[in-house]
Amino acid sequence: MKTIAIPEDLHKELITLKLEGANKNAAELIKVLIKAYKKQRFLEASNLFRRKLAEKNLKFEEFLKKSDKIREELAHERATHKISSRH
Repeated sequence: MKTIAIPEDLHKELITLKLEGANKNAAELIKVLIKAYKKQRFLEASNLFRRKLAEKNLKFEEFLKKSDKIREELAHERATHKISSRH
């Protein structure tokens, strides 16, 4: 187990949240907070991705088709490069 130093006011807030919730201890609360943080970051990235698709007037299905084509081209390029580097 590791110990981290946090400011007193943050510690008080963490303990208050722990007591208000159904968390057994501060570590459990921190796990919940980390999960919520990761979810928020994922949603932000998702919204950015959707906005960029809309800016390019692309539907998700069109994006997948384009990305499939690019992956196929990259795979072919890598395979060709491996063959030529053997000689």
